[in-house]
Amino acid sequence: MAAGSGHRRPDDAGGVWIVTGIVLGVLLYGFIVLMDVAGFTTVAPLVVIPPVLLALIAANNLLRGSRSQGRPAGRPVGGGQAHLPSSGSNGAVGPANGTSPRPGPAAEEPREPR
Repeated sequence: MAAGSGHRRPDDAGGVWIVTGIVLGVLLYGFIVLMDVAGFTTVAPLVVIPPVLLALIAANNLLRGSRSQGRPAGRPVGGGQAHLPSSGSNGAVGPANGTSPRPGPAAEEPREPR
């Protein structure tokens, strides 16, 4: 096989494991459908949920995913900066009257022996 050819052998970088997961998933789903046909009605949700999830994922991909037009792929929305709330000290919630709470006995430092 030439180095410049467009064919790539699937290896442990992901190709083999993706194909293995798909094949095992299809076999497991077939077994679940077989159980439903045989009369085990408790597996009915497992027969319905995977096709619904696949349909939702496919519809999301058809609608260009959740990425907006103006935002490039792979970059966070806020430039990686977290927005801090403007109320209180670092967003800490205090009592309604504005005074700071007193520390309880468990929060006090131990006294030094005399």
